[in-house]
Amino acid sequence: MKKEQIAFFAGGLAFGLLIGFGIFRSFATRPLPVAEGAQEIPSVAGPAAPTDVAGGAAPSAPGAPGAGGGAPMVAEINALKERVQKNPADTQAWARLGNLYQDAGMFQPAIGFYERVIAVNAKDAGVLTDMGICYQELGQLDRALELFTRAQTADPSNWQSVYNTVVVAGLGLGQFDKADAALARLESVKPDAPRLDELKASLAKARADRGKTR
Repeated sequence: MKKEQIAFFAGGLAFGLLIGFGIFRSFATRPLPVAEGAQEIPSVAGPAAPTDVAGGAAPSAPGAPGAGGGAPMVAEINALKERVQKNPADTQAWARLGNLYQDAGMFQPAIGFYERVIAVNAKDAGVLTDMGICYQELGQLDRALELFTRAQTADPSNWQSVYNTVVVAGLGLGQFDKADAALARLESVKPDAPRLDELKASLAKARADRGKTR
């Protein structure tokens, strides 16, 4: 058995256990921890990978609208694994695997899948953003910011990476100058960004709370 196949088996087993315990989170939001006292604002994923990579629409997470249960999800994963084993350069399949594992809370394996995409296309802004979210969830905030910056450089219109820069820099690290600059850019490129007013209010509160502790 090849090393890569062993890794897939282990990952698939863990993924099956997650389905069995029903701890999937909604695909719509990928929450980020925030500074103490600040309101939680969810991160925003990069543009989704195509959902037809397994020959059909991707199933919803259990508990989400239109949820189809765990079996279709496992079937999709198995189909994706077959695809990348036959064609290791299949970036759509790697990206979809990354998204599925990220949404299951398996951030380290998801990063590995995303890295396979970046190895082929280093300027995939959506995948760079999703990698950044995984690193943020693992507590590696500086690495997350680095990836969001790379995403913005690769695609200046990628508002998701700008949004997440505000969340991580301002609410996670207290780097308010960086967060303010990102917020100004966000309002320019995506004035109708989701929960923008809440994000601004949370940033202001985090700044005020930081001032009280000095």
